[in-house]
Amino acid sequence: MKINSILGILDKKTQSKLRRYLNSEYFCTDPQLPRLYDILLKDLKQDEETIKRNAWNELFGKQAYADVKMRLLMSRLVTQIENFIGIEYKEDTPFNLSHLRLYRHKSEDKLFLQILEEQKKFQEKSPLRNETYYERSYSLGLEEYDFLVNKKRQGDFNLRQISDSIEISYAIKKLRHCCRVLQIHSIYKLETLFPYIEETLRYIETNEWFNLPVLGFYYYNYQSIINPLDVHYFNRCFELYELSEEKFEEEERRYAFIDILNYCIRKLNEGSDKYYDIIFNLYNRGLNQGFLIDQGKLSRFTFRNIAEIGIQIKEYQWVLDFLDKYKIFVEKKYRDSFYQLEKARVLSDQRNYDKANSLLANLSFSDPMIELSTRLERIRIFYETDEIDLCHYHVESMDLFLRRKKNIGYHTAYYKNFLSYVRKLVRPELSEYKYWKTLRQQLDNEDKITSRKWLIEKLENKMSNKR
Repeated sequence: MKINSILGILDKKTQSKLRRYLNSEYFCTDPQLPRLYDILLKDLKQDEETIKRNAWNELFGKQAYADVKMRLLMSRLVTQIENFIGIEYKEDTPFNLSHLRLYRHKSEDKLFLQILEEQKKFQEKSPLRNETYYERSYSLGLEEYDFLVNKKRQGDFNLRQISDSIEISYAIKKLRHCCRVLQIHSIYKLETLFPYIEETLRYIETNEWFNLPVLGFYYYNYQSIINPLDVHYFNRCFELYELSEEKFEEEERRYAFIDILNYCIRKLNEGSDKYYDIIFNLYNRGLNQGFLIDQGKLSRFTFRNIAEIGIQIKEYQWVLDFLDKYKIFVEKKYRDSFYQLEKARVLSDQRNYDKANSLLANLSFSDPMIELSTRLERIRIFYETDEIDLCHYHVESMDLFLRRKKNIGYHTAYYKNFLSYVRKLVRPELSEYKYWKTLRQQLDNEDKITSRKWLIEKLENKMSNKR
């Protein structure tokens, strides 16, 4: 029931404010609504029919139940609650044009100019330089223009400022939307047309607006997605974000951060190891600023990715501290299994194979990608502990798993290539140096393979032993 869903998300303080709102005759003139509100708060966990009948009995006593009347009453309460939420969560800012419009319409020039100056000062003191800032500049400029045009018959007034505000606001909206859609395209292989994008880019370049903090970020972000091989675009995008973080609004800043993080992860997946440290620092920053926790939850995949980056750069204690501190934010049904998997990964990387294997022994995941990661770790442990037969058994078991699973797409090739190299490690066709060197060279040319660093280390060990 809609009303229960709304009431269920309000904290005690907001519920109290809503009660005062409903009891105010200025806002709510129906005396039944405050009573209905208090009744519903007591019955939030009941089913819809029980809630309605309990409310009816308390409001109307022994009068015969009328469902239509009850639903209309509830509908009126929902409308009042939504009006209250609109007031309660309205942007808390002194920027307000209603006074300006009133004074302009009433020809109160002195008051108009006084408020206009106050609003201009507020606008310039604001740290924001995003779409909201330029839309406010446009609205403020338009009020000033309407005032000035009634006072004199000629002059260009402030038309350039109004025009620039419109165009910059539009360009930010346009590029932000394009960046967001292109990120989705990279995952789902969709196609979307972006009308006038080339004209927008040329206009930005002609006016050198790419140096404006927020607009510049989106300009370079867009270019970095379109031109992934030219790191200049990303470097400038990252630089503008670092210099201008406070010029974004909170949610917008989070999305910008995620865009930067995703770019670095793509580069890492392409084999650029220099991004390990960058991503590790970004994850630290994202945790500290709350960007990675959404509605009080940390995605189990993000939880794992953060731990994996820390393991790759040997920050073992940091990873263990992270696992202990943040596992509470992972959805309960996944919490313990993901925690144990990553703890096992730390132990395995520290060559504490027995403890790692004992943690992995009873783990099983419904998600095929995480199940594959667990199986891969077991294979590496058995190889490291010289349990060659067990290692070979798990290689074949994993190969069978891959053949059965049809829903993991391109990842299949990455894991099958890994298994191919492990087979050659445990059951080599030859044992001389030249054989291992050839395999090592082949590995450099593999563009679809997982656990590349581990395989390189094992092949180079084989080469060293045969010199």
